[in-house]
Amino acid sequence: MPETPLRRYDVVTFGETMIRLHAPGYERLEATNHLDIRIGGSESNTAVALSRLGTQTAWWSKLPANSLGKRIENEIRRWNVDTSAVIWDTTPEARTGLYFLDFGTSPRPTEVLYDRANSSASTLAPTDLDASLIQQTRLLHLTGITPALSETCAETFRLAIALAKESETLVSLDTNYRGKLWTSKRAYETLLPVMPELDLLITPLSDAEIIFGITGSGAEVAREFRQRFNIPSVVVTCGGEGAYACNAEGEWFSQPHALGQVVDRVGAGDAFDAGIIYGYLNDDLLGGLEYGIAMAALKHTIPGDLFIASREEVERLRSGGETGIRR
Repeated sequence: MPETPLRRYDVVTFGETMIRLHAPGYERLEATNHLDIRIGGSESNTAVALSRLGTQTAWWSKLPANSLGKRIENEIRRWNVDTSAVIWDTTPEARTGLYFLDFGTSPRPTEVLYDRANSSASTLAPTDLDASLIQQTRLLHLTGITPALSETCAETFRLAIALAKESETLVSLDTNYRGKLWTSKRAYETLLPVMPELDLLITPLSDAEIIFGITGSGAEVAREFRQRFNIPSVVVTCGGEGAYACNAEGEWFSQPHALGQVVDRVGAGDAFDAGIIYGYLNDDLLGGLEYGIAMAALKHTIPGDLFIASREEVERLRSGGETGIRR
């Protein structure tokens, strides 16, 4: 990993965080009389998870200047993520994106319903970008969700990467394809030009095929991304089969931990990203892979989007520690 100057933050990220609503247990949305309220957004989920590992993080977005916007900012800040750069939208049209979860259990899948069109975050524009944030961090972490929200978000996404390159700030990207937000063609056209600018790519095997038409085993896909786009470090997730990582030093594979009772799957991928980035920033991509696999497994046991576990818990699982009652 290239060296970066001493910075205020280890990781800065930005994107939309929404209000999450779901019925208790496995009640159906169409029948419930109660909704549980939480928050969730891929980038802020990763920032919180990194903060739980002791990493200095900051998250930036645009939020409505109302109680829902404050709920989001308060919850993220609660977990020691710097939110001081958040832009408060005071326009009459200001609104928070919402998403509803209809939890299922086999054979009924969990369904996600979005109500996020024209949210305050979707109006982010290049003029909103605080260049000093990017200049003050070791790594800028982005996902493919942000440029999918609007054209101005895509422009902001591109500018952020350009500023990072000017500032010698590392850039990581999780492709995080959402078919409900954009087409594979638009995703390809948006992401293709920035691929050679990345220092670290994290992508599911399915995204590699859907967006870039790259197929093969996890190892083959990881190698193809490195060779085609000259990306120094690549991580490819393969669902329940584990994940591959490769850089100039070698290639590694890690199998997933066995899952017991699944409490909440949402946010597991973001926790995985945090583990990868943590290892990457410590010049240990293999260690990051092991951290990511352990954190994704732990996240399945935690309600809500956020990874509320300690580094010690991650270390115990990573080293094959106990899972029963600790006395």
